[in-house]
Amino acid sequence: MFMKSFLLLLQPKRFILHIMLAAILIVNPYPLFAIQENSDQIQVLTQKVSKDFSKKFCNGIGFGLSQESAFTFALKENEQAFIKKKGIKNINQDDLATMIATNIIEGCGGPINLSGQDGIKEFKSYYIGSKK
Repeated sequence: MFMKSFLLLLQPKRFILHIMLAAILIVNPYPLFAIQENSDQIQVLTQKVSKDFSKKFCNGIGFGLSQESAFTFALKENEQAFIKKKGIKNINQDDLATMIATNIIEGCGGPINLSGQDGIKEFKSYYIGSKK
């Protein structure tokens, strides 16, 4: 008799326990953290690619290369440097183009006769058009 009533008492608790476990498994907060972490990693990678490209481009301009030659050199070098980097395919190309254009105008806009917001827009357009 005692055992039977103990089992009956235990069943509702088991049911509640199963519901709680199911809720925890269904509403798991960890994937949200993974998405945020991945987004932060992509942002850092975007900045790194942008800075590297801009540095190579401006160095090419400083060595006397034309804008087109410096661009081609920087693009090929960056492709080789970052081709196997995790997350490289997830970079937002518009954000990358904006960062690169901003860095280049700030770093070596004078020698290529570009400055300010108009220079950033023009170089971003050049970058996007050349990548196609």
